[in-house]
Order: sequence, then C-alpha cells, then structure tokens
Amino acid sequence: MNKKILLLLLMLKLCFANENNPLYISSNSLANYTQDNFQVYIKENKQWLNNNRVFLTKYHKLEVNLNAPFEKKPSNQKVSKGILLVHGLGDSPGYFQDLAKDLVSKGFLVRTVLLTGHGSRPADLINVEFNQWTDLVSHHIKLLQKEVDDLWLGGFSTGANLITSYALENEKDISGLLLFSPGFASSQGTLLPFSGIGSYFKTWLFQNDISENILRYESLSMNASNLYYKSLKQVEEKLESKNFSKPVFVTISQDDSVIEAEKIVSIFSNSFKNPKSKLLWFGKRSTSKDSRVISLPSYIPKDNISNFSHLSVLFNKNHFFYGENGCFTMYRNGQDKIFNPLEDELWFSAWGLQEDGKYFARLTWNPYFKKTVQLMGDVIDSKNLTK
Repeated sequence: MNKKILLLLLMLKLCFANENNPLYISSNSLANYTQDNFQVYIKENKQWLNNNRVFLTKYHKLEVNLNAPFEKKPSNQKVSKGILLVHGLGDSPGYFQDLAKDLVSKGFLVRTVLLTGHGSRPADLINVEFNQWTDLVSHHIKLLQKEVDDLWLGGFSTGANLITSYALENEKDISGLLLFSPGFASSQGTLLPFSGIGSYFKTWLFQNDISENILRYESLSMNASNLYYKSLKQVEEKLESKNFSKPVFVTISQDDSVIEAEKIVSIFSNSFKNPKSKLLWFGKRSTSKDSRVISLPSYIPKDNISNFSHLSVLFNKNHFFYGENGCFTMYRNGQDKIFNPLEDELWFSAWGLQEDGKYFARLTWNPYFKKTVQLMGDVIDSKNLTK
C-alpha cells in the first residue's frame, strides 16, 4: 500500500468527539480582534471568554484572566519601547505572565494577544482559518507600532512562527525577536501534511475530557494541527530566501518532543546573523561551532529533572500553577501507567521519557529562569549598542 495512503488511514482511526461534552461543541462566534484600541480589545475579549469559555474549575475569574490578552507597562516612566507576545497552539496569554514582569522591569510596554479559537474550548479551533491568525498578529503589531519607537516581537512555539514570518517581511519596523521553543522544524513532519485532508474525515487528533489545566487546551483538533502546519510552512518558505539582521534571542531544549532541536540551531546560525544574537540550548553541550550558542545542562538529578520540555522555558519555578510546587502537575506525559506515589519515584522531563522505577511528569518550569532572563536582557540591550 502507498505510504501516504497508509498514513492517512492511520489518521482516520483516531477518536470521534464526544458530542455531549461542551468542550467539543463550538461557540456560536469567535472573538473579535480588530479593535483600534487595545484596552477595548482586552475588555471585549474578556466578555467573550465569560460568555463562551467552558470552565474547568470553580475559579472562573482566574481562568478568564489567564486566558485573556493583557497589557503591562512600567509605572512613572515614559515608554519608548514595546513588545507584542504571541502564544503557541492550544496555549494562552497566561504563558507569558512571568516573562512579562521581567520585560516591564526593562522598560517595555508588554502586550499579549489571544489567537483566534483559543481560551474558550478546544472546539473553537475547528473553524478557524490561518489568515485569521496572521491578520490578528499583523493588526496588533501595527497598533503597538503607533505607540512606541522601539518595537520587539516575541513568540512561543507556533507564536514564534507567526511573528518571525512577519518580521522577515517587515524587518525595518522591528528592533528584535525573542523566540521561545520556536516551531520552525517539527518532529511530527510525517503526519502533519495530512492534517488538512484528515480534517474532512475526522475532527479530533486526541481528546482529554477531565484535565483541569486552565492554561491550555488538552484536546487537539485536526484543523488546529493543520493551522500549526501552515505556520510552519510559511516561516520555512520565508527563511529559505530571507535573513533577519536584528538581534534575536532563542531558547531550545535538546529533548524537545515537538520540534527538531538541531535544525533550530542550524536555522539560527544561517538566518539570524546578528553577532549579538544568542541561542540558549538546554541539554548536553551543543556541537554547534556558533559561538553565540550557550549550553546549560538539562539533567539536574538533585531536582529529579532528567531533561527539559517544550514549554518549561517560560515559567519561573515559583509560578503558582506550573511551578515546582504549583497547583498542577502534568502527569499525563506519555507514560504507560498511572503514577503511584507508593511505587514510583517522581521525576520530570519532556514528553515520553520512560525508565524503570521512575515516573516522568512533564517539566513545566525553568530551573534556569533567572539565567534565561539575564541572557535575554543582554540581547535586548545589545540593540542599543549596534545603532
């Protein structure tokens, strides 16, 4: 049988939606993003979330605040530089709360956006079209550009794809990029190209009916996967013909299960030429000859950390939800059994690691968060040195 047909058939065996669960029933509308005033955008998106979110806990106000776009800015200071932060697939603006605090301390006006279809229920990503994401990002970049002289863009995973694509086409308007686990090179490349076709036959790649993860969706539709694929193809095509000469800060985990880490390093070296740019690599010392690549070990046995995950870089260990002693532990991490505290030693890792005698939950915080912020600050400050 043709390999492509076989892959498609495998995809078609994936689960059907539970039509009685509101998580899998689309809202009657999608949130508006075209407001000309950012405070109105925040207000109206919060209203939309209040009306359309399927709440996972009794803390409704907290869930709305974590999933709504937000703005933070320095007090008693004239703001001349700003940054727009764009979250990843299935994620939320709440992913940037820790990072925003440090960026504000560096004098930034910080804004986040809520990508269309997010924050409410996984089913709202079923009917989203890719141009809605690109239009949203473009609109809010231009809105912020009117208010600051020094404009930076930041993104996590899929969000990094979206802002990099924009920056490659509009480099003269952008001062620099902050890219956290950028999704430029997917490790799921064999199946991803079929997600668009597959969405005509199946709605869901996977579902989780019981998660109380208030920061992200734990179910993924075929269309959502296809949206990520489109963001990947867009940025890949632009990187083939364009370089970005302004300062760039990149983080990547060697053991990232979502993307191919070595390819990200290659893209960094070939496409982001600014000598002040830095790539922070979590893992065994990188083999790259690029002196701008900085390695930090991801195996930290004293903290029961075996390696770093895709999402861990953004969160301080004191984060109330994803931190070392936070409210939520991501036990669902590719293990073949349920965690038993009487039998299993709890460790933390990227998706899918398994070893006898250990149970690996997802690492959801960054033990090097302060170091990460310091290196990020060095790249930001270097922009002033290269004017």
